Amino acid sequence: MSRMHNILPPCSSRILVVFFVILSNTLLAQETVFSFLKPDDRKADEFYKSKNYQQAINLYKSLDARNSNGQNELAIARSYYYLHKPEEAAKWYDKYATSSDAMPAKDLFLYAESLSALQRYDEAIAYYSRYEALATDDHVVMKKIWQLKNRSFLFEDSMHYSLTQLNINSTASDICPVVYGGGFVFLSNRERLSMIDKVDANNDPFFRLYRSRMIEDTLHNEMQFKFDGPERFGSELNQRYQQGPVSFYGEQKRMAFIASDPGPSHNEKRSLQMFFAELENQSWVVKNAFPFNDAKSSITAVCVQENGSLLYFASDRPGGRGGQDLYSSSFRDGQWTQPENLGEHINTSGDESFPSLSGRNLYFSSNGLAGLGGLDIFKSPIGEKGLGEAVNIGYPVNTSFDDFGISLYEDGSRGFLSSNRHGTADDVFEVTIDLQSYPFTITGLLKFKEESWRDSSELKILPNAQLLLIDNQKNAVVQTSTSDVNGSFELTIPYFSQYRIKIKGDEEMEETVVSLDLGRTRSGNNQYEVVVVKNTFKKTY
Repeated sequence: MSRMHNILPPCSSRILVVFFVILSNTLLAQETVFSFLKPDDRKADEFYKSKNYQQAINLYKSLDARNSNGQNELAIARSYYYLHKPEEAAKWYDKYATSSDAMPAKDLFLYAESLSALQRYDEAIAYYSRYEALATDDHVVMKKIWQLKNRSFLFEDSMHYSLTQLNINSTASDICPVVYGGGFVFLSNRERLSMIDKVDANNDPFFRLYRSRMIEDTLHNEMQFKFDGPERFGSELNQRYQQGPVSFYGEQKRMAFIASDPGPSHNEKRSLQMFFAELENQSWVVKNAFPFNDAKSSITAVCVQENGSLLYFASDRPGGRGGQDLYSSSFRDGQWTQPENLGEHINTSGDESFPSLSGRNLYFSSNGLAGLGGLDIFKSPIGEKGLGEAVNIGYPVNTSFDDFGISLYEDGSRGFLSSNRHGTADDVFEVTIDLQSYPFTITGLLKFKEESWRDSSELKILPNAQLLLIDNQKNAVVQTSTSDVNGSFELTIPYFSQYRIKIKGDEEMEETVVSLDLGRTRSGNNQYEVVVVKNTFKKTY
C-alpha cells in the first residue's frame, strides 16, 4: 500500500509531506556505506531529526530500552504520530505511561491527539487537560477540550450530508479532487507503466494529476452519477518530481498549480512551489511562477478566486504560527501583493491547509482547530471586513480520521473531498450537501391521463388517491397523505434522503411509483405536479 506521509515533519501537513522532501541518491548511499561508523542511538536520532521516521523507528526498536529511561518509547511514539499512525503512536505512549507518571508537555499533547483520532475521547480530554495545566495560555487546547466534551454538536447537521466513495480509487493515495468540467481532477501516486521508474525517498511513485469524467446512469428511474477513467491530466506541464494540488479559474482556462521546485535542491530537500498555466489550443502552457516562492520553504496548496484577483495558499514559510499556515495575496496592477497571514482566528500552532472557495465561504482543513480528530474540514464566511469565525462542518464530512481537500460546485450542493476514514489509503469521495431545513412540506397536484400517447390537454384531476412517501435508503414508508377532491396533496419530508412516492388510485387504476426530486436549497420550489398514466398502472412496490 502506497502512503504519502511516511516522512512527515513535526507540525506539518501529513498529506503533502512527501511532496517536499526528496533525498538525493548520494545522501542515501553515504548513509549506507558509512553507517557502521556511527552508534545506533546516534543514527536513530539523526534519522528522526531528518524526518526519516520509519528508519528511526526501526533503529529505536533495536536499542536496549533499559538504557533509554523511556526516551526511546517517546521517540517511537512521536515518529508514529508524524507518520500519521495514531494507533501505533497511542500504543507506545500507553507503554510509556504505564512506567512513568511524568510525560513532557509536547508528548501529552501528541498523546491526546492520537487518542482523539482513535475516538478514545474521554482519555484524550484527560491528557489535553494535563497539557493545558502546563501550557495555560493555549486557547486552542481549551477549545479542543470543550469541543470533545460537547462533540454531539458536530453531529447535529449530519442529516444534511451524504458521502459516497468513488469507483476511481486505487490502493495508493488518491487525494485533493478539484471540480473540473463534467468531473474532477485529482492527485494520485498509483503505479504507472514507465520506462523510468521515478520514486521519492520512501520508494513511492511521485504524485501525478489525473482526470475523471462524470457518466450519467439511470437506475430505478433515478439519475445516478458514476465516473470513468481516470486518465492522466496535465502531462504537458513536464514536472520531473512531485505534482501538487491545482486550482482552476477564469472559466477553467487558467490554472494555479503546485509542483517541486525545478531549481537546485536546498540542503538535499526540494521544496514545493506555486506556478501558473493557461490553456492554449487544448494544451496547458506554463506561464510564470509565483513571485514569492522560496526555496527554503514550501507552498503546499492553493485556490484562486474565479476572476483571478485573489488567491489563498498554504505554506510553512517563516513567520507563521505553526507548521502549515494559510496566507492570501491579491493581484493588483499586474502583480501579486506580499502574502498576508490569515491570522490567529484561522491559523494555529498545528496545520491549516487545502484552501478552497465556494460562494462566500473559504473552506480549509486543520488539525489545530477543535474537531473530531486528525484533519477536519472547516469553513469561514468571507465578509467585507475579512474572514469570519472558522466553523467545523461536522460529521459525516469530518471523522476521527483525516478529512481534507474539499472542492464544491458553484451552487455548493455537491462536490468532492479526500479522506482516509477507512483506515487504509486516502480515497476520493463525492459529497452531497443538502441546504434544506428539515422537516419541510411539499404541496402538489395529482393528475392522470388515460394513455401515455395522449397530450397534456387531456389531463384529468386524480382525487382521493393515497400517496406513500418511501425512503429509498431504508425502503420504508415514512409519510402518508391523500389527495383531496381537487387532486391537491401535501407531504412532509422528515429528513435528508432520496425518496419515491407510491400512488394508490381506485380499484380500476391500482397503483404506481414515481421518483421525487427534492430541491436542495431553502428557497427551492416545493410545489409539484404529478402525472400518472391510467393504462400503465401496475402493482409494484
